[in-house]
Amino acid sequence: MSELTWIVPKPQPKGAIAKLVYVLKAHPLLFLLLLTPGIPEYLSASSQLTVLVTNPVLFFLFLAANLGLYGSGVILIREAMIRWRKGWASVFLLGAAYGIAEEGLDLWTLFYSNAGPVGTLGYYGHWLGVNWVWTMGLVIFHSVYSIGLPIFLFGLAFPELKSKSLVSGLGVKVTLVTLIIDSIALFILVSNLYSPYSPGPGLLLSGGLAITVLAILARKLPGNFLTAVIGQPKWGPRRFAFVGALLFPATLFAGGISAGAAIPPIVPFVLDLLLAIFILTRAYKSMGTVNNQEQKVAFGIGLLFPIVAFGLVASIGLGNPLIIVADMLFIMFSRRLWRKWHHWTLIQRRGMQTTLPSFGGPSTPTLP
Repeated sequence: MSELTWIVPKPQPKGAIAKLVYVLKAHPLLFLLLLTPGIPEYLSASSQLTVLVTNPVLFFLFLAANLGLYGSGVILIREAMIRWRKGWASVFLLGAAYGIAEEGLDLWTLFYSNAGPVGTLGYYGHWLGVNWVWTMGLVIFHSVYSIGLPIFLFGLAFPELKSKSLVSGLGVKVTLVTLIIDSIALFILVSNLYSPYSPGPGLLLSGGLAITVLAILARKLPGNFLTAVIGQPKWGPRRFAFVGALLFPATLFAGGISAGAAIPPIVPFVLDLLLAIFILTRAYKSMGTVNNQEQKVAFGIGLLFPIVAFGLVASIGLGNPLIIVADMLFIMFSRRLWRKWHHWTLIQRRGMQTTLPSFGGPSTPTLP
């Protein structure tokens, strides 16, 4: 008789959340793509989830456009970070380049005073065809929230993949082509929406030059340009959460407040940049190099919280009740992430060697 081999089937997850975690755990790239544009668009209510019910076709068209733009951008910048062996300073520079590409070359909000989302900042600080105060705020926003934060959270959710590429060389080329096609399509759409306005070749070429300079700086910058102080974190998790929560209002609201108070536009323009650099570098250097996972999670949640609050308040006026779905997903994700790394930290403090905690599950002690 031939030998029988018994195969025990893996237990299937039960419940919608458990199934979602199971799928994301098996497809980490999908998780990264959900973070972008999930954070800058759907959590902030810039793109409304309610359209999924009122006009599903339009919703998925917008989703495809957002994924082609944000998703391609974050994949390419993460791959550059890993393949070039660069640090967070290079990521933020490339994120700024991405912000100029999206808001300047594709959507024209950096130039057109009457662009829908710009509001009073289309006139306050408008000089030589550029909305300078709006530009600084949006470039910081995209650098941190559209690019940096998704990469940061992905590293916490999948620590074993933190320094590994997610796509092949061919995948990088396909992603780049996708970004170019998406950008051209948005350029054509915006050209028709804002007609007869046109930024003209001078502004577009200047935007392209700024992108090129930022990309070259990111490539040339040493990987250790921004380093954390060796040792234990200087702050506790609550302080990191508080500091993270300061960034969004400090850099995004300064322009609107200054416009209402008739403060010279150069003041919020410079202040936004200085505050962003100060908050990010201070937090990074205070993070330490050991036993800092709880601090990292707290900082990430702190960065996210004002986006959620802003999106919730904005949705009241927009009639966007499904924003609560995105908010609940944020709460569940934050809770899982905190519990996972808090458990890991407790085990580490007891002197037990552990495996890195997997996505959706706790860390487990390893046998000596």
